[in-house]
Amino acid sequence: MGRTAPTYRQALEERMKRWDEFARLLTTPEERAAFELVRTGARRYAAQATYVGSPDLLESILLSVLTDLAAQLRAAAAERTDRRPV
Repeated sequence: MGRTAPTYRQALEERMKRWDEFARLLTTPEERAAFELVRTGARRYAAQATYVGSPDLLESILLSVLTDLAAQLRAAAAERTDRRPV
């Protein structure tokens, strides 16, 4: 018997396809690059979102994106701190 509901990864990719029109309308390369970082962040924590099993796909996507962005900010701040002259 096949699955009656898509996996989290399948549902995520379907949602990402719906976002393609938005991505296409972004006007600058910087905006498109930033949007790709958001997509990457959503995919990066797919395993954790699958395990939690929230019925709200968007909640899982947002938590994944925010976690990824926060980790990137911390890494960038640590890198700036490490480069300060002593």
